[in-house]
Amino acid sequence: MNPQEVQTAANRFIEELHRLEDGDEASADRLAAMFAPDAELTNPILQQDGGSRKGHDAIADFWHQYSATFGDIHSDFFDVVAGDHTAGLFWRSSGTTATGQPLQYDGVSHLELNDEGKIARFQGFFDTRQMTFKTGAH
Repeated sequence: MNPQEVQTAANRFIEELHRLEDGDEASADRLAAMFAPDAELTNPILQQDGGSRKGHDAIADFWHQYSATFGDIHSDFFDVVAGDHTAGLFWRSSGTTATGQPLQYDGVSHLELNDEGKIARFQGFFDTRQMTFKTGAH
């Protein structure tokens, strides 16, 4: 893959995440379909709980949980850096928790794509101290 193809894949991911954040529950499955069958997804909260999510079903469950975790949420992506098989997505998420508490946190999502353009590995980086609740998502 070249950086332009990776950029296109990253933009598709962002568009689908925005659809999920706007309430389109089917987007969780469409996000999961962007991952390779043996893909792995992880972030600091999943790591605290002992691991990651692997495979389409577990990754789809993650995105469904992400959606249910928040009262409302929106991620603003302010930079995307694309290489030959990787992309760094820099973002700030803000909204409310499921109980209505305000929430804002910053992070980076690192995507590694395989030769077919599917996400082989997704790793989210953010400071869990910015989180006012504990969840298995994001």
